[in-house]
Amino acid sequence: MTAEAIVVTTTAATRDEAERLTDLLLDSGLAACVQLSEIDSHYRWNGETVREPETQLSIKTLRSLFPAIEAVVRAAHDYETPQIIATLATAVSDDYLAWIETATGGDND
Repeated sequence: MTAEAIVVTTTAATRDEAERLTDLLLDSGLAACVQLSEIDSHYRWNGETVREPETQLSIKTLRSLFPAIEAVVRAAHDYETPQIIATLATAVSDDYLAWIETATGGDND
């Protein structure tokens, strides 16, 4: 079966937390790449509208690794309910997909 690439998105309250999560994901071989972006989040929480700066993590990985990534993020995250959203990459260049497979330990599907 051909491996499927996904991008998992989560956010962290601080850059330090985002870098800690990034290190966990890369060091464990669950991610090939994690990009960090500073964003302004506006959301509803406990009946109120909240606006705060966050760091967004875009995690490039394989679909088969999502359960493990979700477990790592839940265990290590400071948020009660962290965002953990996977988006299937519907088209990926062959060489980029091969790099993701190599960086994460091969085709895990």
